[in-house]
Amino acid sequence: MINGKNYIKEDINKFTIPSTITKLGYGCFYECSSLTSINIPTTITSIGDGCFSRCSSLQSINIQTTITSIGNRCFYKCSSLTSINIPSTIRLIECYCFGGCSSLQSINLPTTINEIRNRCFYKCYSLTTINIPSTITSFGRSCFYGCGCVEELTQNKRIPIECFDN
Repeated sequence: MINGKNYIKEDINKFTIPSTITKLGYGCFYECSSLTSINIPTTITSIGDGCFSRCSSLQSINIQTTITSIGNRCFYKCSSLTSINIPSTIRLIECYCFGGCSSLQSINLPTTINEIRNRCFYKCYSLTTINIPSTITSFGRSCFYGCGCVEELTQNKRIPIECFDN
């Protein structure tokens, strides 16, 4: 496991995770502001809290179908991230998972997702397209606060108004 800020604030722009690693632990790439891409092998099953938090140059990431959990603030303030596909192995989106991803334009949520936690897409100003499957039964407070897709989402009667509150 890569754990505990192994690469915190390192000046790396590309990184390939060895196939012997199965988990990415808490904050292991925190504030690696030069990191633009990362190759995650299929041996990885979980991405820990804050793993890529504040990786301001990270543009895209492919989350493998072997991953079953993505931690709190995992991609928090990844301000260059433009899109992401969540695999069907994920059941919930944790608090602040994509919060502050100001360039995130689209996200595809699979029908296996049943919960979006507090402030998950908080201040994703560029987010204009999001597919909300009917399987989502729990929406966290302020999960869409400050999103560009608020107008589109307010047409969806299943989403409680507090999802847009601060």
